[in-house]
Amino acid sequence: MKFYKKLIPIIIAIAIAVSLVPFSASAATTIAYGAATVNTTNLNLRSGPGTSYSVLTKLNTGDIVVVLECTNSEWYKINFHGTIGYVAAAYLDNVLTVENFSAIGCIVGDRVNVRSQPSTDSEKLTTYDEDSVITVIGINEGWYKIKQDGYTGYVRSDFMVIISGTRASSNVYYGPGGSGSSNSSGSSASAGSSGSSTSYAPAPSANLTLGQQIAEYALSFLGSKYVWGGTSPSGFDCSGLVTYVYKHFGISVSRVADAQYKNNGVSVSKSQLSPGDLVFFSPGGTGTVSHVGIYIGDNEFVHASSSTTGVIVSRLDSTYYVKNWHGAKRLI
Repeated sequence: MKFYKKLIPIIIAIAIAVSLVPFSASAATTIAYGAATVNTTNLNLRSGPGTSYSVLTKLNTGDIVVVLECTNSEWYKINFHGTIGYVAAAYLDNVLTVENFSAIGCIVGDRVNVRSQPSTDSEKLTTYDEDSVITVIGINEGWYKIKQDGYTGYVRSDFMVIISGTRASSNVYYGPGGSGSSNSSGSSASAGSSGSSTSYAPAPSANLTLGQQIAEYALSFLGSKYVWGGTSPSGFDCSGLVTYVYKHFGISVSRVADAQYKNNGVSVSKSQLSPGDLVFFSPGGTGTVSHVGIYIGDNEFVHASSSTTGVIVSRLDSTYYVKNWHGAKRLI
């Protein structure tokens, strides 16, 4: 009995000490297996591991996906541009634990460590807080390889979710008034963190609605730099891109994102979105709009994302943008 009495203060002291240790984060996702390449066109990404499940979107030849789980010999659970679902294993090539690709990730958890190597035993380079947007350049044995703020290192994949990324290199993007065959998900463009090069195809603008023309004009700036306060092709911030694009069509819009949401257009629901509509986000749950983009169709929008990504295309149904959705406005 005396022995146990002596242990009590020791146990209490240990409990107090543990409670004071700063933990880096609480993982909210699972460890990713690796990456794979789609080997067919119009591949269905489904909500479950079987053909009876609903189709979330379609993938195309050359698209890179993150493999979250090899569910069974027939179906893999994957993340494509932030949309998580299942694809038939037969249509994926090069299912590898180590792969280079370009994408945008979002940190899940506070004070998440960036390591010099894909191991918890390696040197800690820096930390990032929850909702930090990070440039991803690959995956290695369950760790995302990142390049951000002068650091090249690794973040464990259960502390990050992919929110957007590059599509197949065969996609064609169209400039102002352009039209043509769409990419695998039905919209006319997408880009990664480095701003993919753009190919233009002429087509009469009369074939497009005004909203589609606005969306296509915005897409012509894919890859442009992000500059805080920027309102021109030499550098945009999110609301600066919106004001510049709409000004081209003779439409005046408030300068900052919060004012655009409060003062311009009429509200529309997410289910009623049309190309050219503005989509707004309130990161951190503050209730104040601090980010805006232009809807281009098929659950995608173009926006000046951050200084590390520039102007890119992202999906509304990715985890980050679902979490921070605030609303939408129609100006035309």
